[in-house]
Amino acid sequence: MSTDIKVLAAVYGTTKNGNNVTQICQNLINPGNDDIPVNNSTLGPDPDPGATKYFGILYLNPAQNNGVPIALGAKEGQTVDLVPLPPTAKTPVGNPVGPTGNTTVLAATFGSGKNGNNVTAVCQALINNGQRALPANNSVMGPDPDVGATKYLAILVTVGGKFYALACSENGTITVPV
Repeated sequence: MSTDIKVLAAVYGTTKNGNNVTQICQNLINPGNDDIPVNNSTLGPDPDPGATKYFGILYLNPAQNNGVPIALGAKEGQTVDLVPLPPTAKTPVGNPVGPTGNTTVLAATFGSGKNGNNVTAVCQALINNGQRALPANNSVMGPDPDVGATKYLAILVTVGGKFYALACSENGTITVPV
């Protein structure tokens, strides 16, 4: 049942600006809905007028993926189904990595509407090693969670206590502020 879904993190935005839409998504699914329309009306206000926005969500559904958080992504204008039939989301378990500086990755996802990777630890490790430009590709964020489909990278991060929500399409790059 979709009311058992717990949204851990959700981002709607671009490489320049974005919204932490975690609570909006939780409110959408609380009445039993399991679809999230990716648009300004649902996830607004528009974080970057005139630019195409991208979405990433990390959530728990006890009925899927053995209770491991599921990561999905989408482009503005698409709808994400959190309980697809048949189930397709098989996000692998990641090993946590703690921050070594003033930047903390709260959540990061790389995926399509059918499957994705929880890349929180990958992004934190890159940042810990001094890399601020995070490439949205299978080489870095892989293995490829949905071969043949376009994936989207989304990150929710704090830098010196300030929150940033950023997202991009596959083969783009998110640069985390210093």
